[in-house]
Amino acid sequence: MLVMLAYDCPESKDQTFIRKEFEKIGGLRVQYSIYIFNGESHECERVIRHMKRMVAEIDGDIRLFPMEERVWDAQIIMSEYLETTKRLGQLKDFVIIW
Repeated sequence: MLVMLAYDCPESKDQTFIRKEFEKIGGLRVQYSIYIFNGESHECERVIRHMKRMVAEIDGDIRLFPMEERVWDAQIIMSEYLETTKRLGQLKDFVIIW
């Protein structure tokens, strides 16, 4: 299962906080303000609960998208940076349990 985080916040300190918090639990950057976490269902549920608590007081548009891997695999990529492709290739071996 995957959890995608997307955010648009007016304050750069909030953007940095959200990014660091999601990366701390194993999220990987896909684009400027889009991150993805790959894990078992129970891990994804914990990520969702954790991030809801962390961003409760932050202004802006902050969204989590739980999805099956087949949804991610069905995406249509119009163009991308090679660096992003390399990083996403590491998702399959990357799971953090805390």
